[in-house]
Amino acid sequence: MTKREVSGRGGGSADADADADADAGTRGSPGVAAPRRAWWKAPALGVGVVLAVSLPIGLRVGYEGRAELEAAERARGLDDLSGEIEHLGRALRWRLPGADHDEQALERLWAIGQAQEALGTLGHANALVAYRELRSGLLATRVWGIPHRERWEAANERIAALMAEQERQLGTDVSGRGDPEAFHRELLSREPGPAPVRANLAALAFIGWIACGAGLLLRGLGPRGRLRPRPALRWGLATVACLVAWAVLLAGAHG
Repeated sequence: MTKREVSGRGGGSADADADADADAGTRGSPGVAAPRRAWWKAPALGVGVVLAVSLPIGLRVGYEGRAELEAAERARGLDDLSGEIEHLGRALRWRLPGADHDEQALERLWAIGQAQEALGTLGHANALVAYRELRSGLLATRVWGIPHRERWEAANERIAALMAEQERQLGTDVSGRGDPEAFHRELLSREPGPAPVRANLAALAFIGWIACGAGLLLRGLGPRGRLRPRPALRWGLATVACLVAWAVLLAGAHG
C-alpha cells in the first residue's frame, strides 16, 4: 500500500478530528463568549400560562356574578322574594377578588333578612331563608378561611334566635337542655367539611406531584429514553415527597 493511499484513507478522520479540536478550542477559548440563555423566557412562559388559564375564568366569574345580580333585581321587581334570594345566593357564590358583585349580594341578603325579621312572626320564615342563603354562600367560597367571617357569625346568631323562637311557639325543645338558642348557635358555629387550610395544602401537594412527575419524564430521561441519573434522582425524590404530603394532608383534612 502506497503512502498516498494511506494518506487518502486517513484524511477524512484527521479532518474530523481537527474540526472537533477547533470547535472545542473555540468553546473553551476565554476570548469567545458562550451564548447566554435568556433568563426571562421561562418566567415569561410561566406568567403567560397562568394568565391564559386564569383570565378566562376571571371573566366568566365576573360575568356570571353580574348576571345573577341583574336576575335578582328583576325578581325583586316582580315581588318574587324567593327568586331574589336564590339569585343573590348565586351571585354571592361567584366570588372574585377585586369584584364587588358578591359583596353587594351579601349586603342585600342581610338587608332582606333584617327587613323580614322586622315584620314579626309573618316574616320569620323568609328571614331564615335569607340568613341561611347568606351563611351557605360564604361557606361555599372558603379558601383559607370563611370570607366576611363577622357577617357569617352574625347570620348564625340570627338563625339560632329565629329557630329558638320557632321552638318556643311549637312548645318543643330539640336540645333537651332548656336553651334552644345556645344549642343552635353551637351547632351553627361548626364549620362543615374539611379544614380549609389542610384541604388547600393537600390540593397544592397534588398539583406538585403532577408537576414533579412531568419533570421526571421531561428532565430525568434523555432524548433516547436513557436515564439521566442526577436530574432523575432530584425529580423522583420531589415526586415521592409531594405524593406523601398529599396523602398525609388529605387524611388529616377532616381534623
